[in-house]
Amino acid sequence: MKYILLCICLFALLGCSTDTKSQQDTKPTTTANEQAKTTQGQDEHVTVAKQALSSGNYNKAIEESTIAINVNANNAEAYSIRGFATALNGDTAKGLIDTKKAYDLDPNNVANYYNMAMVYKLQGQLNESKQWFEKVLEKDPSNTWSVYGIATIYADQGDDTKALDWLERAIKIDPSVKAVAAEQNHFERFHNNERFKQLVDL
Repeated sequence: MKYILLCICLFALLGCSTDTKSQQDTKPTTTANEQAKTTQGQDEHVTVAKQALSSGNYNKAIEESTIAINVNANNAEAYSIRGFATALNGDTAKGLIDTKKAYDLDPNNVANYYNMAMVYKLQGQLNESKQWFEKVLEKDPSNTWSVYGIATIYADQGDDTKALDWLERAIKIDPSVKAVAAEQNHFERFHNNERFKQLVDL
């Protein structure tokens, strides 16, 4: 099954010290330049991880996001990428742990809502998946692939009317959805449905 990877918005090891104030003042653990280099390094790994994920190289995405996490254990963006990539690579349970960790670290990351929706979808937990797609749409009502994701869930659950209503909504946002719906097995049984054929120009 082909999954559409969407706008995956994906986020220092700070010098920690329990020394007294005078010790901190006279002997800083990390200079500003070192901090900048650390931040730049982890951002580079996150960027590479995003690129690998979008190109379908899930192992590379996992590897690069893990490096970013090793640099900064609170890197929510890296956890989100690694979680989605891990789930796409077949380990949905581990992927869900990472995406939940990303949510705990940054509950306002809308892209991670999408990643969580996809991980739940890959697990077959369709109601949970739909809830996270809906959370995306609360923030971004025209998010094409969350609208389409809900359409596929209704299709998989056998609610044909809602599936086609949501599919029509997705197509109105982005007509490229037509080609995807025509190919994916979510809508395979709809290929003789007149409304579906009109929607996707079959």
